[in-house]
Amino acid sequence: MAIISQLLATFVSCASALSMSPMFPYFTKEFDLNDTQLLLLTGVCILAFAYANFIIVPCSNIFGRRTTFLAFTAISIASYIWQARATSYPSLLVARVLNGIGAATNETIPVQTIAEMFFLHERGRWMMAYFSTTSLGAYLGPVISGNITQRFGWRSFFWLSMALTCFNFLTILICYPETKYRRDYEWELRQACDLSLPSEKTPNDITPPVDVPCKGFFPTQTTPTIPEKGSPSRTQFALWQSPDPRWKAFLLRDILTPVRVCIYPIIFWAGATVAGTGNVILLWNLTESTVLSAPPYNFTPSEVGYSNFSFVVGVVIGLVTAGPLSDWVAMKATSRNNGIYEAEMRLFALIPFFAIFLVSVLVGAFAISHLWPWPVILVVGYGLSGLFSAAIASIAVAYAVDCYKPISGEIMIVVIVVRNTCGFSMSYWFALTVGPLVLGLLVYWFGKRLRVLTRNSSVHLRGE
Repeated sequence: MAIISQLLATFVSCASALSMSPMFPYFTKEFDLNDTQLLLLTGVCILAFAYANFIIVPCSNIFGRRTTFLAFTAISIASYIWQARATSYPSLLVARVLNGIGAATNETIPVQTIAEMFFLHERGRWMMAYFSTTSLGAYLGPVISGNITQRFGWRSFFWLSMALTCFNFLTILICYPETKYRRDYEWELRQACDLSLPSEKTPNDITPPVDVPCKGFFPTQTTPTIPEKGSPSRTQFALWQSPDPRWKAFLLRDILTPVRVCIYPIIFWAGATVAGTGNVILLWNLTESTVLSAPPYNFTPSEVGYSNFSFVVGVVIGLVTAGPLSDWVAMKATSRNNGIYEAEMRLFALIPFFAIFLVSVLVGAFAISHLWPWPVILVVGYGLSGLFSAAIASIAVAYAVDCYKPISGEIMIVVIVVRNTCGFSMSYWFALTVGPLVLGLLVYWFGKRLRVLTRNSSVHLRGE
């Protein structure tokens, strides 16, 4: 219930914030705008999506995930009211910035929640569910906004967005408890030491063998038992969480950490990979109207909008395959490695999606340039793109979170900033799409060495 309520909020925020293109003719008619001004309505929201998380992540660490999510959801509600009542272009543009700020929680807090709530062998499928939700919002949003705008006017779409976001506010309020928890580092170390002991003991095995590295760490303390069942406390559902007493240190740390870790090779690779796959989708979206409305296809505007269902079908197929595949590959490789998990094992799951990536981009490009039948464009170009985009993004981010779990929020800041900045300024560069995935082979071979280089980093101690 906790994660599904967040995924619903993510879908609504993405569908509402990224559905401006069908409304462009109506904005032009009412406010007399040029192409640059129209594109800014989406561009400023995308940038606010990314950079607002420099404030959101520190707030989520100081005040908690729940309080932060509710506060920024309220900002989203206010932004939709503002957009629906805007009477000038500058007013609408400022409201779009506010919309991006309010919706930005859906870029980081769900990933933090997944890292905190789910075990390693579950993380891949829920990460895939998250990225599928963002993709479905981006693909279905224009279809919804186009039909509503055509029938009831563009302001009605923002009133609908406001109503749905109010519903999301209630579901988060009722279903999502606080998941931020400060764990006892010594307790975690005792658990690790306990797991390192032999599983079967004879009467002579009264003390651990001398070669157990943990021996002597806690000679007088006993390992606490782990309850098999539990439920959130009433405190976790409070509207207001007392700020962490270390909030001053958190504020500076969480603002500077994304800048610091963006040069970590693994985290930067994850961001570049997500940006690359996202730019392919952006390329198809920006060109679909020009390509499909022209001869020999001659699609009507509504038919162009409905072509986005090709992406949706691909995302759904990816949702039921990529997440379980990622987790299965990680667990299978772990069992073959005598039960020792290495984060790079998850990267094996990228292989089939890399092949699908190449087929989609190359066949789709040839189909457009040589005017092949439209089903080839929709099925191979668009459909396969929907399949691989969310799948590759989820695997890359799950790998980065496996490597640096205590800073899952900061990882998403880097990923979103790289993705949205590239999408805003360099969305047509082929090297930005395929290049990071080619580097994935080097990450697999040298990922462990790269992690060793940052083994003494303080980010590993964030969860204590």
